[in-house]
Order: sequence, then structure tokens, then C-alpha cells
Amino acid sequence: PGHMLRENDVSAEFSVSRTPVREAFQRLSLAGLVEIRNGIGTFVTQFDSEQIESVFQFRSEMAALIGRMQTRDATDDDIKILGALLERARKLSDQFDVDEHWKINHELHFAISSLVLNPAFLEVWHNLYFQAARAWYDVSRLISADAIRLLCSEITELLTALTENDRDAIGSIRRNYINYFRRRIVDVA
Repeated sequence: PGHMLRENDVSAEFSVSRTPVREAFQRLSLAGLVEIRNGIGTFVTQFDSEQIESVFQFRSEMAALIGRMQTRDATDDDIKILGALLERARKLSDQFDVDEHWKINHELHFAISSLVLNPAFLEVWHNLYFQAARAWYDVSRLISADAIRLLCSEITELLTALTENDRDAIGSIRRNYINYFRRRIVDVA
């Protein structure tokens, strides 16, 4: 939060012109993740505890809807993806790597989201995920052992739900863990 993002730096990092970077900044601004100050720059926004609580509460309620949304059946590939994520998460116990932790959480979010076929739901769901992720990743660095334990536990439970093709359970599990993460953020803040 507060960090200034420079179009030139980002375009060089991703080997793209400034136009798609500018467009990405606009989308991030609409999502509330950055603030564009004309003539000054683009800055990562900071959430206060009330905003964080609001985002997590909404995500929790949306997660419960996963079982009631139009979804597809889980496939063997979905199960393999979660199995691989679980193995990667278990390795974090040996040495916590915040970047790997972020990647696993990110891939888990999109693996579960891929089951949902409702585009309007997904648009809001992804937006809230990225807003919540900022707060969670900052806290997970401070409580790495607990963050790893929760991640492994969540993936294990989701694997069971996927294997049983139980969409309601998938939504309930996501909801539970969103609430667990929210409590950790409140405790640390």
C-alpha cells in the first residue's frame, strides 16, 4: 500500500507497450486496488479494517452460493491440479516462501472458480478475491506456520469434495476458510 506504480517500469517488466499497462491500471482502479492521481502517478491503495471486513464478509456469502450456481462436474484433471497444489503447499512447511504461498493460493482460487459457469458471479468473485488477497498475504507472512496449516487443510477438504463432486461442500469449505482467514487478519491487525 502506498507504493507508486510506474507505467514505464511495468511495461518493461512485462515486455509490453504502455497502452495495455495503462488499461490494466484503469481496471485495477475500478476494482479499488490502485488510485490514479492525474499528473502524479498510480498508487497501490490501502484498505482499512472496515473495508477488509466488508470484502471478507461478502466473499464468505458468495462462497456459499457456489453450490447453487451453474457449475460443471469436477474432472480427474481438477483433482490432479488440487493434488499437485497440496504437495506444493506441504513443501512450504520445510521453508516458507511467500511467493510460492501466493502462487498456490492464486492457483487454488482459479481452480475452484473454473467449476463455476456463471460469468456475472465470476466477475465479482475474482474482484473480491484480489481485494482480499492483499490483506491475507500481508498477514500470512507474519503467521506462516498457521497460514500453511490452513492452506493444506483447505486443499485436503476441497479434494474430498471434488472427488465426491459435492458442489455444496465446495462452497461451504471455501466459506469456512474465508472466515478463518478473516479472523487471522483481524487478530493480527
